[in-house]
Amino acid sequence: MKTAMTIEYDGAAYYGFQLQKQQNSVQAELEKALAIALRQKVRVYCAGRTDTGVNALGQVVHFAAEYRQTIDELIYSLNSLLPRDIAIRYAAHVPENFHARFSCLAREYVYVICNAPYRPGTLWFKSLWLRGKLDWAPVRHAAEHLIGEKDFASFTKAALVKSGERTFRRIDAVEIIESTPYIFIYIRGSGFLHNMIRILTGTLIDVARGKIAPESLREIVGSADRLAAGVTQKPDALYFLHAEYADYPQQEAMHWLRRLLLGETKV
Repeated sequence: MKTAMTIEYDGAAYYGFQLQKQQNSVQAELEKALAIALRQKVRVYCAGRTDTGVNALGQVVHFAAEYRQTIDELIYSLNSLLPRDIAIRYAAHVPENFHARFSCLAREYVYVICNAPYRPGTLWFKSLWLRGKLDWAPVRHAAEHLIGEKDFASFTKAALVKSGERTFRRIDAVEIIESTPYIFIYIRGSGFLHNMIRILTGTLIDVARGKIAPESLREIVGSADRLAAGVTQKPDALYFLHAEYADYPQQEAMHWLRRLLLGETKV
């Protein structure tokens, strides 16, 4: 029997999602809690392996195991065992051919920026604080050069490119949502390279600052040169927002922030 779960976590205390030999990870905590709740060892697979410090509001994982608990009982049990910065928000039984990674149709991320003259104090979510005027109109024009299936070698680690890993990915949408003093950079695509969204964000911020012309983004993509793109922005303002599937409906699990960004709700 396969079970899929939608989870959220604060990535600050973890060296990414994936199991590590010497550091703690989100996967390690999930498997530890599942082993206690189900009294058996299980392996967890995710929709996308987030990097060190990156957060999730709608990460999806799956595991295969037989158990007697209902879905509600399982969620309550796991949430009582997990650290406070990891939570199961939804779960359901899925077909035997379901795989959190390979069945995923699209992945969505959001990068949160606070553009204000003074630093934010208390904040429910973490953001990148930027001072100075930012013009997001040319960024929307520049983002058009990112849409489609392209070679995004300019937006990942040079070592990854040298290793021969395939660097083609598909981006379906890039949206800039302004809600002063916050800016949300929403990106949807088939999948993303290591550090890709954080480098894309750094490049788009350079456009907003007037350091890069919107038309230059086409050349940066075509150059396949990491040095042509912007800096890699910090991980703790990046959130894995949602993973989409044909056979795992999550409507009731969708985070309020995703609904707000897509115009599905009002606050």
